[in-house]
Amino acid sequence: MKNFRIVTEGQSETNFVNRVMVPYFYGRCTLIPITVVTKTDNRHGKIYKGGVGNYGQMRNTLLNTLANASKNPDSYVTTMFDFYRLPTDVPGVAEAEKVDDPYKKVEIIEREVQRVEGYGEKFFFPYIELHEFEAMIFSDITKLEETYFEDDLTALKECVKAQSNPELINNGADTAPSKRIMDCIGSFDKANVGVDVLGKIGIENIAGKCRHFAEWLQCIEERI
Repeated sequence: MKNFRIVTEGQSETNFVNRVMVPYFYGRCTLIPITVVTKTDNRHGKIYKGGVGNYGQMRNTLLNTLANASKNPDSYVTTMFDFYRLPTDVPGVAEAEKVDDPYKKVEIIEREVQRVEGYGEKFFFPYIELHEFEAMIFSDITKLEETYFEDDLTALKECVKAQSNPELINNGADTAPSKRIMDCIGSFDKANVGVDVLGKIGIENIAGKCRHFAEWLQCIEERI
């Protein structure tokens, strides 16, 4: 059976792969999330993951994953990182800033990361989330409302009415998907409750609203 190693930005993405994507692809392939290691404290025997600040942190985990996976002809490697606040030293970011189309921006970055690391695109196909992980929740705000029924989500519903494509919801540091949700739900727990909400929304519904996410799923499907 084919296996896909997904290098993730943090715990939310890792939980999403384990709890939502793995059941969706069950019996067809194996998905293995690998969270980026950002710091190693050898003195105290601690390893810190998530909260990526630069490409060097991303790259260490990515290169180890690529090297290990390349030994198995049935293995593939991809990524799951937010475009929002992506470190400026990530390959392709400078070039991407010159274009306006968000989809072209992430395509440039994905292409450059794949090129720089020197592995074929069939084996290694990076995925950059538009604009961030929480955008997928806007695929169906009613599922979020079922959990946080005591909070007023009117602003989120209005956002969906104004922009039906969740991947395009990002107008700045104060209006990105995560910021919008936190403004309405101060206790929002994206790594756990957020992932549960996405499970209720379902992969098919998310893909139906999020074009680039759907394209990523297709890349996996084509390799199974």
